[in-house]
Amino acid sequence: MSGPIPPADLDKRRPKLVNLRAGQEIHRFYTAKWEPIFFDRSSQGRFNAPDASYGVLYAARKIHGAFAETFLRTPGRTLIDTDLLKRKAYVRLQIKRDLKLIRLAGPGLARLGATAEIAHGGLPYDVPQAWSIALAWHPAGADGLAFHARHDDAELCYALFERSANAIAEAARDVDLDQDWFWRIAERYGVGLAP
Repeated sequence: MSGPIPPADLDKRRPKLVNLRAGQEIHRFYTAKWEPIFFDRSSQGRFNAPDASYGVLYAARKIHGAFAETFLRTPGRTLIDTDLLKRKAYVRLQIKRDLKLIRLAGPGLARLGATAEIAHGGLPYDVPQAWSIALAWHPAGADGLAFHARHDDAELCYALFERSANAIAEAARDVDLDQDWFWRIAERYGVGLAP
């Protein structure tokens, strides 16, 4: 296990919140063969529900965070192979109503009895998934979690619970990532296209 489990008094603790305002845009890279607004109910995602009782959509405040969480998952990776590039696409999402997220970062960690290991630890995801379900049913009634990207801890990412589905709309999508804007982001991380 990586990190502490949710404390017995979690429902009495007051989490720090992050507000996503209506009109704000967030960023996501996704598997191109699927629709971009997808709430994952599998057991594969860090903050997915361990019992599949709700889905989770992952996104980021900035495109860099979305890139880091998608293309830098293998530590030390410096090349993106063509197959991976073709399998992925990008979407800019717009928030349609205000959303309230629990901040699982900074001072928000201590308030909850958590540590950064929850968002930054490796497999298995038992502990972060236990936090996800505990916070999904917390009296704060949050629409998701805000956490720092594991592969670029300066970037804020979001795990949006399925209850927020009616608050998210597609603003723009790009299914061809082999473009200058994409490689400028990759360059920031010292990553290029595999030969």
